[in-house]
Amino acid sequence: MKILSCTPQHGAYIELSLENGDVFSIHREIAARYGLLDSQEIQEDTLKRMLFDNDARRAYQRALYLLDGQGYSYHMLFTKLVRNYDEEVCYSVLDKLAYHGLINDWKYAEQTARRAFETKLYGPRRIKEILYQKGIPSAVTDKTLLPYMDEELQLENVLRLMNKKYSRLLEDENDRQKVEKCKAALVRMGYGYSVIGEAVRIYFENEEEG
Repeated sequence: MKILSCTPQHGAYIELSLENGDVFSIHREIAARYGLLDSQEIQEDTLKRMLFDNDARRAYQRALYLLDGQGYSYHMLFTKLVRNYDEEVCYSVLDKLAYHGLINDWKYAEQTARRAFETKLYGPRRIKEILYQKGIPSAVTDKTLLPYMDEELQLENVLRLMNKKYSRLLEDENDRQKVEKCKAALVRMGYGYSVIGEAVRIYFENEEEG
């Protein structure tokens, strides 16, 4: 295919015009890799590879920009990139990022679970939902949740929640409607009924002693 022109653009790109009317914006680094500036023709398969590499370079830079602002799982970043790039390009970029340790589902899951449990006081069920929504594989999620399955740790969180958020519902042990409302809220926070029941018992026991 005949090359009509390679015209410098603003920044690091050149405009490639072909005889069939197609026009592409190619990064100078990619153009140099393919010897574009010294060529008068380009084969169709070479053009496809060059355009793939050109998109991959752009997608990689976009991914680095996104990662500079916050952490992402593989799935989350793929969802962002695929809005503007072909799936094959996205997978290539994400595999490269994973290879260099710039994205890591294990690390991301551990950080997300720790923050959810320690800062937001979520229980394991809620944390599992969060990790699922972020596209973390089930095997990674199950292992990540193991430290938070300890009922003693959960009990501490539930008691903190009762004192911090739900004490107004626990002013009277005999007000079953409010007590049940508190329990329902704690279920939504991701805790099981056995832990919640034990926490309620301890809460009112401490209230009596106090």
